[in-house]
Amino acid sequence: MDDIPCIQAKKTPPKDVQLDKEGFFVIEIVDKEVRVEYYSNIYKKGKIVSGKLKAIFVGTQADALCDTIARHIPSLYPGHYLYLGRELQRAEEALMSGKKYVQDGC
Repeated sequence: MDDIPCIQAKKTPPKDVQLDKEGFFVIEIVDKEVRVEYYSNIYKKGKIVSGKLKAIFVGTQADALCDTIARHIPSLYPGHYLYLGRELQRAEEALMSGKKYVQDGC
């Protein structure tokens, strides 16, 4: 096991997060479901300035939402899928407990 590295986990600082070239998501709880809006990026002078709504995903289970999003939007950065998984799990927990959910940033 001496040749296998043991890597200490460390959260990426917000300033180092790379925005996904494909787009972004807005997650909220609406009518007793988790609603995920997917927006493609709109660029101006090489910078993301806004987005265009491309799809809406709804459900109550984080795993089903993750699977469905991955099937419909297969070209996201791997880190973006990880972020979605964390956020959708938080949203599902809030939905089941009746607590308020507010999406975290990157």
